[in-house]
Amino acid sequence: MAFSTQILYQIYLLAQEAPAAGEAAEQPSLIDVFGVPVMVMIAIYVVLVLLPQNKERKSRQDFLTNLKKNDQVVTIGGVFGTVTGFSADGTQVTLRVDENTRIRVRKSSIESVVKTEGEEKPAQ
Repeated sequence: MAFSTQILYQIYLLAQEAPAAGEAAEQPSLIDVFGVPVMVMIAIYVVLVLLPQNKERKSRQDFLTNLKKNDQVVTIGGVFGTVTGFSADGTQVTLRVDENTRIRVRKSSIESVVKTEGEEKPAQ
């Protein structure tokens, strides 16, 4: 009789460890495994790349909108001049390079405003 109680006890322990007949061992889904790390990577990308880029783009746009007549500027090509006028649509700027020389350049090609001799205010 003692032998049969040991067998029954062992069967009882196995039954406790095994899942019920209707329950299958549940595998985690792909979203459960990769969802949180991917969302963290996207958040890091937004914070480290997109936000500074948007801030720089807005700063550049403000710089170009605040250009006014008689500002001394330097273009991306290295041409120094003084703003003498703007086109009707606002995309071009006329620069006086010399007493008798005026050139038209795109407004977006202006790199910075020159404050004094050798000191420049970059377009951030």
